[in-house]
Amino acid sequence: MQQQVFQRLLIQLHIQDHKATKMKNILILIALVFNLTSCLSQDINNKNMDINNTELFKTVLNVRVGLFKRLKAINQLDLSNSKEIVNELIKILNRQKTDPIPDLIDSDPVADERIIDLHIIGLLNKLKNTTENSRISVLVSKAIPFIREYDDERKIDAKIIKSINNKEVFSNIISLTRINDPVIIENAVVVLNNLKFPNAPVSGDVSFMLPPTRFKFKFSYLKDEMDLYVNKSEGKIQLSEGVKKFVESNNIQRANDNEFVEYESSLIEVLEKNISDIFDYYIEGNKIIICTHIESAKKWQNWWDVNKEKF
Repeated sequence: MQQQVFQRLLIQLHIQDHKATKMKNILILIALVFNLTSCLSQDINNKNMDINNTELFKTVLNVRVGLFKRLKAINQLDLSNSKEIVNELIKILNRQKTDPIPDLIDSDPVADERIIDLHIIGLLNKLKNTTENSRISVLVSKAIPFIREYDDERKIDAKIIKSINNKEVFSNIISLTRINDPVIIENAVVVLNNLKFPNAPVSGDVSFMLPPTRFKFKFSYLKDEMDLYVNKSEGKIQLSEGVKKFVESNNIQRANDNEFVEYESSLIEVLEKNISDIFDYYIEGNKIIICTHIESAKKWQNWWDVNKEKF
């Protein structure tokens, strides 16, 4: 009797063991199918990303689609495969630049390519690649004050350079201020002013020194314009020696013949917006000094010598 019971137990255990083994095999099979599906899904996603990036790279390189669409394509790139993206971006930087297209009216294709290049370098820095940063100062040196639908190229350059936040890049921009070329000096100074460094030596907020009072300005020549600013400020605004010499020898006509420039503005707005196309300004004691970009350059050089170790 006991032997029969023992045999039945063995049979039940064998059956249970068989079921367990079968269940184990089923679970293994399910796991394999799940992993395979996951891998296939990942592979499809990767291929989709590659396809999307391929199309976006084509847009970046297409000079006929417009600057903003090309910049948008740069910002839409999928960065998950950073190594491949870096390689492709560097290839684009080394592309052969196309000649200007005759049917593009009121456009500067060469400037567009500079802007594309700087945005690409900004993206490379986001991907922890700084190998192309030496190009930045060259791009800044060639920048122009106005591009249709884009504003001042130098101010946009400053935004990207600020996001890169690299001491060597800052130093290279300072180096541009030492080049004996007024256009390059101006470009460098405009970029530096727009980096908005703490305690910057040039430009900045003057609202604590001047009232918000609005004045009506009317003038035809540069000298008249500068005299108005000085007089309306009751001496708080003064002209540097460099500006005085420039105005004396280059009394630029600011309006068409027999016409006037007329507008209403506060002196704060005048300094922060209106004079930047020709001059700059800095605060000295309780005075605001309108200065040339060459004078600003010297101030930036001295400031960098004192502050560079803080970066």
